[in-house]
Amino acid sequence: MRTLGYVGARSAAAEEWLDFGPRVFGFEAERAPDGAVRVRWCDRAYRLAMHPGEEDRLLYLGWDLGEEAALEEAAARAAGAGFAVEAGSARLAAERSVRRIVHFTDTFGLRHELFVGMAEEPGSYRGQRPSSRAVTGELGLGFVALRVPDLQRGLDFYRDVMGMRVSDAINLGAPNGEMWFLRCNRRHHSVALLEGGDTLRLEHLMIEAATLEEVEIAWDLARREMDAFVSPGRRLSDNMFLFRVSTPTGFHVCYGWGASQVDDEENWIPRYIDSSRGGGIVYSAAAVVAGPR
Repeated sequence: MRTLGYVGARSAAAEEWLDFGPRVFGFEAERAPDGAVRVRWCDRAYRLAMHPGEEDRLLYLGWDLGEEAALEEAAARAAGAGFAVEAGSARLAAERSVRRIVHFTDTFGLRHELFVGMAEEPGSYRGQRPSSRAVTGELGLGFVALRVPDLQRGLDFYRDVMGMRVSDAINLGAPNGEMWFLRCNRRHHSVALLEGGDTLRLEHLMIEAATLEEVEIAWDLARREMDAFVSPGRRLSDNMFLFRVSTPTGFHVCYGWGASQVDDEENWIPRYIDSSRGGGIVYSAAAVVAGPR
């Protein structure tokens, strides 16, 4: 994988993003021809697609492979691992605003869409505020945190099939257990896996603002109108300053600034952070993180 390109989810409250996204975060949002609400925070055609439906559910993740050869390699790796990889139709490619797409369903029932050539018009994103700019580009849209029923099975899938690497892990203490962070570029993580639950669920979507000012503005708006899950502060994993807020559609949004990146891939040593103990005690996780098989 090169970057996390887009996220697709379903909710009965999908249309609320037409107001929620622009008003709180300054994002652009519009209703697409297929009925979904498409939200963007950069020059890409969209980054989040909210489809109308009765049940709040994560439907798919879209992965940008960058070039055809990389797409072929990723599709072959998934097929070699026993997943049924299908070529996406021209209609699906048009709905996703990409040139080519293939897809398969993972071990938890989540659909992964591998694509190249997503529509992008440089300078087209305006946002609702001058400061509503996000850090995307070669780092992707941000990251998703997924609650999975089997943490080891999730780690095996994202490392061995998706080709991602473990950045760090954290013990959150009871009742939350462990969370593991996996990357596919210099962003500290594009996927975080949190153990627990009977089925896979989208816990939160993280978006990194380009300025601290934008985080301050969004927090001021968010705390007036909805229940904030976590107030602003620094996160142990990637040092991002962020807040976390509930959305009308069954998951949270983390909005932050200033995340550390993995700039030295060769010498990066994963850490095990025990935040269940006072101050957050950090261990080297080199001995417990197995490399891709």
